[in-house]
Amino acid sequence: MRTLKSECTRRLLLVPYRLVDFERELALYFFWHNSHRPHAWLKGATPDEIYHRRRPASRAPRFEPRRQWPRRSPCASPRTLIRGQPGVRLQLSVQFLADRRHLPLVTLKRFALKLSNRIHFLVTGLPVCSLPLDFR
Repeated sequence: MRTLKSECTRRLLLVPYRLVDFERELALYFFWHNSHRPHAWLKGATPDEIYHRRRPASRAPRFEPRRQWPRRSPCASPRTLIRGQPGVRLQLSVQFLADRRHLPLVTLKRFALKLSNRIHFLVTGLPVCSLPLDFR
């Protein structure tokens, strides 16, 4: 109940007056809560991943942005599979479910420059996009 209050109803700028609109907001929130929001109690999994017995996204191989990441070092933790080679550039994408600012959908993707952006970078030395995350 506390999560519903703090993450849904208190974050709405305008609480819908009509019952149908309020039920629609609650349905959107419950969909986001069960399918996109990781839960600490479920060790980073979502309720849908547990219910449908899918591999949690938190257990999938991850990107490693650090170029000198020591794979075989005993202090390199957490022990997890790495997707691709260490030192990859990443792009953070934040979208919102049904344009509701309190229901974020966050994804992390490998950053790929478009050909026109690469040419611009080679000519000017300045990046075009300011969103990529680079941890070098």
